[in-house]
Amino acid sequence: MSLINRPVPYGHMRICAWTGPVLLVVLILFWGVLGYNIPPYSAAAPAETIAAHFRDHTTSVRIGMLFTMGFSVFYLVWGVAISRLMEVISPSNAMLCTLQTWGAGLTTLVILLPASIWLTAAFRPDELDPRLIQLLYDAGWLFFDCAFSATVLQLVPMGMAFLADTRSRPLMPKWVSWYAIWVGCMLPLLGLISVFKSGPFSRNGLINYWVEFPIFFLFMLLVSIYLLAAITRIEREESTAV
Repeated sequence: MSLINRPVPYGHMRICAWTGPVLLVVLILFWGVLGYNIPPYSAAAPAETIAAHFRDHTTSVRIGMLFTMGFSVFYLVWGVAISRLMEVISPSNAMLCTLQTWGAGLTTLVILLPASIWLTAAFRPDELDPRLIQLLYDAGWLFFDCAFSATVLQLVPMGMAFLADTRSRPLMPKWVSWYAIWVGCMLPLLGLISVFKSGPFSRNGLINYWVEFPIFFLFMLLVSIYLLAAITRIEREESTAV
């Protein structure tokens, strides 16, 4: 019996798929707005400026990072829903599904661990040396951006699996699949924040912030929309077949 004909709890799959949009909203509101990461402080900013930020916005940063950590696991749950759709499209290609799931799991850590580092900086900012706060701020951003390989491990296999869909109308549009692969190929540019403290490739620069982050958030939005639509479509096709 093929996977597409096997009874599946689509209600569970749909709930998992919705964790993607929920996490996206959480990241924008808590990581971005309350966490003051839209945009981040420049790597060229003096230590006292970074320290003053954590002292002036201690409660906001704490709340933002705490919620970011708490909801970070949603990225893995969302990735599991994507893997299930990949299995429906190509039941024999377990390798790409496994890579995508592992990539989603590792990306969860890329969200969780930097948030914990920034939360540490906001825990007792009045007692810490400004240079230590700056070190924690830098460490969080270097981990957040330079661990791009975890997300590449998710995006490229995902796009490849969706492109293998032989339906006349693919469950995931081809252009979305190519977009996922393109975003995965763009992410390595984030590693340049380890070299540049200012300019387009710095952590708050034109390319590595104002381009990279919007295209990734758009990727999450697009995949979530078509993932939910695909679940409804598969459910309808199975009901018709029965």
